[in-house]
Amino acid sequence: MAASADAATRWEIRGARISIDYFVIATLSFACGAAATPWEAGALTGYFYQASVLALVHTFALGWITAAIIGVMYRYVPALTHATLPYPRLLMPQLVLYVVGASGMVSHFALGSWSGIWSAALVVIASVGLFAANIFPPLWPRVGRGVAETGMFLALCFLLIAATLGFLLALDKSYGFLGGSLISNLAAHAHLAAIGWVTLTVCAVSYRMVPALALPRIALPKSAAWQLYAITAGVIGLVVTLLARLPGLALWSVVLALALVAYIVTIARLLWAHRKPVDWSVGHAIAGTAWLMVAITLGITLAFNGAQSELGARVASSYGVAGILGWMGNFIIGVSYYLFPAFVVRVRSLRRWCAMSAVELSRPRPRSAVFVAYNSGLATMVAGLFVANVAICVIATVAIAAGGLLYSGATLWTLTFAYREGQV
Repeated sequence: MAASADAATRWEIRGARISIDYFVIATLSFACGAAATPWEAGALTGYFYQASVLALVHTFALGWITAAIIGVMYRYVPALTHATLPYPRLLMPQLVLYVVGASGMVSHFALGSWSGIWSAALVVIASVGLFAANIFPPLWPRVGRGVAETGMFLALCFLLIAATLGFLLALDKSYGFLGGSLISNLAAHAHLAAIGWVTLTVCAVSYRMVPALALPRIALPKSAAWQLYAITAGVIGLVVTLLARLPGLALWSVVLALALVAYIVTIARLLWAHRKPVDWSVGHAIAGTAWLMVAITLGITLAFNGAQSELGARVASSYGVAGILGWMGNFIIGVSYYLFPAFVVRVRSLRRWCAMSAVELSRPRPRSAVFVAYNSGLATMVAGLFVANVAICVIATVAIAAGGLLYSGATLWTLTFAYREGQV
């Protein structure tokens, strides 16, 4: 009986630590991407479809944002559904496959090796499949009943589809079997990942977290579920339209824009009812919402005017910066200020190490500098892209790199306490 209890405790610690492992991967990827951004300023002001730019995009989207979300879901889904992960022995193989696949894709993008890219993409698909095997079973009974659970389930479906389509796009570069437009196919993959996977997950999680944190407690409006369904329908319609080159691109873009605006309004009302003092975590949430509005505007512009012209290519690059780094990046940074120290506290408690509070594990002093450098850099970057000025983009990327590296250093310091018993 004692041996069984010890084994259960080990698996509980392993389940808690897996989130920290992913946060470390995410933070290191963000640091690498931020450090590399100034070197890519010239390429970013040119056409967006370049191997080095795609490597940078996947460093942020796959290495940073997706890894951070996987880490959150590994802890959040069992806590939300009151269920255990069905296959805990898959945790480490899934992590190893993810690191090998994601790093392989980024490195082969940088090298311009399409065979290497689609080979690494297969490894990523295998990793995502193992992740889904652990996450789908606890979520499935709650689909249609819980807003957050339904949203995360649908988002994970989109992740699987996005990974598969990305693999096919890379394979097509070697064997040329896909029809249609390269830009349309690439846009379908990007929107499956950015809106179907990341944005839908962010919306679903925030619909659960914000009311839970609000004082006094407030109920989530019934329209929240329909907003998630509208985002789902919009993504499906947009992707089918892009892949099949059907009319209706502007229509589905407007559907998505309206659904996201409805989300913004709902969250704004919940936060107003919360009336919590604005700290840097809330500040990043507000900045992320502002960048989401910018991304929506640029996305609608692309839907009506396309990305084929020189101006369209600039709009597309600005759209990517606003969406990936502005909207998603600010959300990840803001949430990490709350969640990462709390996750470390849980690991230390399970390991029976000396107690440390989330406040002790936080480093708030750099946060103002991170916020200013990061967001001022993004705003300058978008301006530089619009006028295709390399000098402006270099200055902007240096600011982004400074904010990103400052954040990464403070965050990694916090995460190390999940691996060592020492105190501050």
